[in-house]
Amino acid sequence: MLRITGRRILKTKKIPKLQIHKYTTENQLPNQADVVVIGGGVAGCSLLYHLSKRGIKAVLLEKAKITSGTTWHTSALCWRLRPSDVDIKLLESTRKLLIDLEKETGLNTGWINNGGLFIAKTEERIQEYKRLHTFGHFFNIESHIISSNEASKLSPMLDPNKFKGALYSPGDGFTDPSMYCAALIKGATTNGGQVIENCPVNNILTDSTSGVRKITGVETSKGNIKTSCVVNAGGVWAKNIADLVGLDVPIVPMKHSYIVTESIPEVKNTPNIRDHDGSIYLRIQGDSVNLGGYENNPEIIKDMPSDFQFSLFELDKSLFEVHLKSAMDIAPVFGNIGIKSDVCGAEAFTPDHKPILGEDPRLAGYFYSCGYNSLGINLSGGCAEQLAIWIAKGRPEEPMFTYDIRRFTPNQRSDRAWVTETSQECYAKNYSIVFPHDQPLAGRNHKIGPFHEALVASGAVMEQAQGWERPGYFVKDRTAPVRGYDWYGYYDHVDNPDKRYEQELEGEYTFGFSKHHDLIGEEANAARNNVALFDLSYFTKMYLTGPDAEKAADWIFTADTDKEPGRVVYTCSLNSKGGVEADVTVTALEEGVGTLVGPILKGKGYYIVAGGASGYQTVSHFKKEITKKNFKALISDITDKLGVLSIQGPKSRELLQSITETPITDEKFPPGMSHIIQVNGHVCRAMRVSFIGELGYELHIPVASCVAVFNKVVDAGRGFDLKHAGFRALYSLSLEKGYHLWNHDLRIDDNPVEANLQGICRKDGQYLGKQHVQKMKEDGVKKRRVFFTLEDQVALYGLETIWRDDTIVGYLRRGDYGYNLDCSIGIGYIEHPKGQVVTDEFLKSGNYQIEVLDKRYPATVFLKSPFDPKSQRLLGQYDQQFEEQSHFED
Repeated sequence: MLRITGRRILKTKKIPKLQIHKYTTENQLPNQADVVVIGGGVAGCSLLYHLSKRGIKAVLLEKAKITSGTTWHTSALCWRLRPSDVDIKLLESTRKLLIDLEKETGLNTGWINNGGLFIAKTEERIQEYKRLHTFGHFFNIESHIISSNEASKLSPMLDPNKFKGALYSPGDGFTDPSMYCAALIKGATTNGGQVIENCPVNNILTDSTSGVRKITGVETSKGNIKTSCVVNAGGVWAKNIADLVGLDVPIVPMKHSYIVTESIPEVKNTPNIRDHDGSIYLRIQGDSVNLGGYENNPEIIKDMPSDFQFSLFELDKSLFEVHLKSAMDIAPVFGNIGIKSDVCGAEAFTPDHKPILGEDPRLAGYFYSCGYNSLGINLSGGCAEQLAIWIAKGRPEEPMFTYDIRRFTPNQRSDRAWVTETSQECYAKNYSIVFPHDQPLAGRNHKIGPFHEALVASGAVMEQAQGWERPGYFVKDRTAPVRGYDWYGYYDHVDNPDKRYEQELEGEYTFGFSKHHDLIGEEANAARNNVALFDLSYFTKMYLTGPDAEKAADWIFTADTDKEPGRVVYTCSLNSKGGVEADVTVTALEEGVGTLVGPILKGKGYYIVAGGASGYQTVSHFKKEITKKNFKALISDITDKLGVLSIQGPKSRELLQSITETPITDEKFPPGMSHIIQVNGHVCRAMRVSFIGELGYELHIPVASCVAVFNKVVDAGRGFDLKHAGFRALYSLSLEKGYHLWNHDLRIDDNPVEANLQGICRKDGQYLGKQHVQKMKEDGVKKRRVFFTLEDQVALYGLETIWRDDTIVGYLRRGDYGYNLDCSIGIGYIEHPKGQVVTDEFLKSGNYQIEVLDKRYPATVFLKSPFDPKSQRLLGQYDQQFEEQSHFED
């Protein structure tokens, strides 16, 4: 059983006397607003500020008092380094706002720049800190890898014998949440923003008469406001606000605690500390320390009391004891010092430890800014700035997919058991090392494909993406099934005795090469030299149909999709700023015979395949653009109804021909062609496409036929030495060929011209974002996507710094090992250090290095991948596959 609590225990004697400001700017509710923000915590206050600065008429409604929920008691720590370029930019925006806001408003934000120390007790943790330190170079963030003795000089309470080293970030600090919010509100109200306190929202008004459900207003205890935009910034009450519109938001309130010590004179003016291995943080407060942490068994709050303003729960000392022990381990003074007070409040956590932002696809004008996972202050300025742009212009400037509500499918959001256990594990693993290929144990088997059981029996080690289980790689002579979540043995759960899957994951706990490196290489080499079978069932599949399907396709897609029936086209889909929202394949459909893979159509139709991890975002983007243009067209998501097997490699044609009577020839199946065929008596759609740059075919199979077709392929494959292969090999092969991967080296902050995809952007006709593509074609680009190889045997995973002639010019978006090229490979975007147009001459003329874990390695740059530069393999021409390639730079 979970330890679930709904009781409220007020600790008035332990709550310091608070100075509660009056923030209300109006006695009466406005009749209309451009945006209504619900919730007066730091998320709401910061958003009001950024909206008002942009001239948007916004009003903030708070059911009680500003900061009275979670914000008032937060530790308000501000760190600068995280293993994500987007995170770092958002953190920098917040830090800049904290520093600049006093000049603008005349109010002190409470910002204290005392620096930060990250303590490392293991060599793996030091490697992680070196990775952060290296990545920070591109963003000009000062940091230092220092010894334990050097760390103890900066913070004398630390025992240098209890840890190996530290990362020191002088620019870190903390703030006072109430002072910060006061400054935000003054800045907002100076620019026309309004704040109404003691004004609970009783209902959110919507209208569906147009065929699309839209926001029309809010009902409050003080009257109604007409608006077309509402933002749920309700913090731990965000779910209650979502209930008003019948939607699910994947957040879970949990108790989070810290204590405030008596005086420790030696800590004054010393840096804040994170002991990630001990799962604790120490914030300096004068000559006291706020000590908090993240235990494995946090108390989960089932129902958040509605009247919990400026209130706290009783601290469960048995839960907090583990944090005191961790503190005493690195700072013995904690064994002798008294506790002045303790704070146990509610915080909102999410299934992937990222906040929830953006517009809900199922309700136009309804946005989120909640689920901040104890990072509300730290991310407040950056997230609010991007959300304000999002609201004003339709999309943010930064690639915010990992924050976007659309990263969760409706099925994930409505499954409270899934939301609860994944959020709990994220809390418990908050300070765990972020290894590149780590996998969660919670929330698994949420969505399994039609081949799942057979693949697991064949040794598949699964990984999850957007709730789907997909093969990562295959082990030999053993299996590693993913078992049900055991909550780490807490909440009266029995620790799972089957540790096979966890033991496989241990091989990924490294920033060097995986222990499964050679296994993955065997799969990759099978696809390059023989034949391999991939399960791509989790890819998103959809139909675009209706009277205006052709008009919709012309508008949504950059490539020319007006092709003969069966022709498969690779294309981008952009937003109004020219940023890439998706890259997909689009197949023009013939009329069909009434089957799932050959539907009966009236007029033109299209079969669209998109990446699985971002599939819901892609579907939502298409639907929204079709609605905005009033096209009479329909997007039908059929992902769950079709399985996909991908047969790739030099012998793929022979294998496929052996199981079907349809001629698998260049005449019948040239590259980029699809036909309806039969395999073992079952109708499938066969497509000659490859995501790895080989001769290959995909079979798109109705779920009812999947097992029969799979068995036929595998049985026939024995005669060809067919090998199962997973996504680790797939992504290595794809990167080696130089193909793109959305939300990595192709994002909404990338224009197709910058990404070397101008070739799939047509000249004729209009499409969404075309003007920005044309402008970059004419003016040149300030950043360019390029390919790198390393001679040194060092692992690349992305986020490594790119140096050109001893100057930083970019960082890798992706990194992997190219098994055919037999070297580490990476893709990144290079910028000119003087902000000039990046030309071929500039790219080729420099001497390059890639900085990995604080060490630079010589690198060779290519405008395109040197693997099979003429794409002979895609044509099935393997005669010269082992011929040495020269002049790769060209």
